[in-house]
Amino acid sequence: MNQHMKTLTHILIAILVLAATPAKAQEGLQIARLFEKYGTRDSVTMVEMNGSILRSYDMTMYRSLTFKNVKPYLAEIQQSLQQAVTSHQTAKRQEVVENGQLISAYYQLSSVKRKGRKTRRYILFKQGQQNTATLIYIEGPLTENELMEKLYGHSRKRTYE
Repeated sequence: MNQHMKTLTHILIAILVLAATPAKAQEGLQIARLFEKYGTRDSVTMVEMNGSILRSYDMTMYRSLTFKNVKPYLAEIQQSLQQAVTSHQTAKRQEVVENGQLISAYYQLSSVKRKGRKTRRYILFKQGQQNTATLIYIEGPLTENELMEKLYGHSRKRTYE
């Protein structure tokens, strides 16, 4: 095989490995299907970070969906969140339910091993004003406190005066 063919083969293998990463990362989670299904809709904004930006946050994966009007998708989102809770040994779970409706949720799923390293997984969901909502999936070595610091600029630990 000549040098050009070897280089092309290496590039193709790298592309296949990178393309498979998001699917592998959310393997077994129904929310993975939500990103694929709704990520390109006009009323939905999908954000997926990679490269040095992702590493600067100490994350290996960040995906979010922001819905301008979540009502048509809400039942499927809630079903997918429930599946994550019931089938993936949720290590930590916090939910706000109002009038029988899930308003916000924080799930820390059980850790998994990726490339020999412990990887923590988080799912966050929040409904906003006028039927907006955001769904976030994060993976990485960062702790819960580090995650809260990066997302909200503060730790989840509270001090009372």
